[in-house]
Amino acid sequence: MPVLRDIVGHKQVIASLKYALTKSLVNHAYIFSGPVGIGKKTVGLAFAGTLLCRRGQGDACGECDDCTRSERGLHPDLHIIRPEGASIKISQLRAVQDSAAFTAFGTGRQVFLMEQAEKMTLAAANCFLKILEEPPAGIVFILVTDDPAGMLPTVLSRCQQYRFSPLSREEVMQVLANTGTGACYNINSVRVAAELSGGCPGRALTMLDGPDKRSAMLDLLMRIVRERPGSVFLPVNELVEREDLAEFINCLILFFRDVLIWQITGSTELMVNVDRHSYIVELANTYVKPEVMDILITVERASSLLASNVNQRLVLDYVLFKIAGQGDD
Repeated sequence: MPVLRDIVGHKQVIASLKYALTKSLVNHAYIFSGPVGIGKKTVGLAFAGTLLCRRGQGDACGECDDCTRSERGLHPDLHIIRPEGASIKISQLRAVQDSAAFTAFGTGRQVFLMEQAEKMTLAAANCFLKILEEPPAGIVFILVTDDPAGMLPTVLSRCQQYRFSPLSREEVMQVLANTGTGACYNINSVRVAAELSGGCPGRALTMLDGPDKRSAMLDLLMRIVRERPGSVFLPVNELVEREDLAEFINCLILFFRDVLIWQITGSTELMVNVDRHSYIVELANTYVKPEVMDILITVERASSLLASNVNQRLVLDYVLFKIAGQGDD
């Protein structure tokens, strides 16, 4: 289990939590929100370990029996609540009520960390609200959520909220290095994953360890470019999900940015997609600089449109027409 002092980034959140610990101002309920893979669960576990450590002063010692048990997932006062199937059910919250009635074994605290808290059913959320209205002594809830808007406003209002912001590319790379992941890949792959992760180390890990979706997306882009100004109605089954389309658009922004950098500087120093240099040179020879700028503006607009829930097929056509050179004056 991580300790707060070893967390990369999120300095303001961690400083606030440490202050609460040292000043005995720990709240009964917290909400940690932010994008998938940003590290909020990691911080939640580190905070939980600190709350249960009898030796630490504002942080877990990492060595005592409490810390060892927390590390192994065996601490009797640390309870992890996860969705059962597609949701967190009322039976799980009733079990929380029963557990909260018992006396803690160690520090006098019990910590309940709830993953994907936005997946509480309405009945479960109302049950949890009753617990929050009259919180048992020594109970601390840490709710981790990707989508706080999916939670009851009355639950949100009774919790101290922390919004996690994206890490810098250097911080993401440091997280990868700390986990040992970076050593398994060449530096270019790690650098690309860190940049494309949007500041979320968990996403970077998924990119490195999971299917190579970026290569598939760049191959699709090159098909479109090489067929221009032909039909843009190419098979795009891999983009049927809104999250995949958003990732594709983000990939295009960074890739055409690299094309523009190459056209202006002739150097790879500032590039993100350095491992696809041949593609970048091909695109730089296909488009003149004003066209690249126009495509970048179009793709960035598409990103905003997608965020506002515009029909994703329309967004995709809007982008592909521009890249294929159709509809230009």
